[in-house]
Amino acid sequence: MVVNSMSTKEVVELIKTRGFANTLEASIYLGKSIHYIRRLSRDKVLTSYKPNGKCIYFKIEDLDGFLLNNKRLTQENIAQKASNYLFKSRN
Repeated sequence: MVVNSMSTKEVVELIKTRGFANTLEASIYLGKSIHYIRRLSRDKVLTSYKPNGKCIYFKIEDLDGFLLNNKRLTQENIAQKASNYLFKSRN
């Protein structure tokens, strides 16, 4: 495989250029094992595509969405949301 001889940086650039990744490339991009990527795909946690029912492919947008799906708010954001909630509940 060509991916094995490429650096992580080169693999990421390839994925961004193409717009999609296979399982091995997705595992490098996300920093997870191939087994874990396949499990995420099987459990429908990570959107995947299987043209002709064989190879699994992932869109770059889906991989980025997976990485950014659990946003943690700062204390300032939490305080702002709490004050907005309290203000709205009084009116």
